[in-house]
Amino acid sequence: MGDTLLQLAVEIPQTFQQFVDGALLRLQAQHPHLRFTATESGVEVQGVAAAAADEIRRQVSYAVYREKVYAETLPLRQNLINAVTAR
Repeated sequence: MGDTLLQLAVEIPQTFQQFVDGALLRLQAQHPHLRFTATESGVEVQGVAAAAADEIRRQVSYAVYREKVYAETLPLRQNLINAVTAR
């Protein structure tokens, strides 16, 4: 018989909330069989196999952190590219 499917709530600190939407786009592409929804307190994931709950929770947290790093370093990368390609 198949694994039990869960609805998983992943709490995201308020300081990271602005990065949730970008992270969810990436997560949805990586896990098309799951449904990700942003909530006031974090992320809700539907369709998670019970055995995979801890791994999905880790991936959600990591994706939000990666989105934060991407957003905060984008101006630095743009300035570097402009400096290197300027003539």
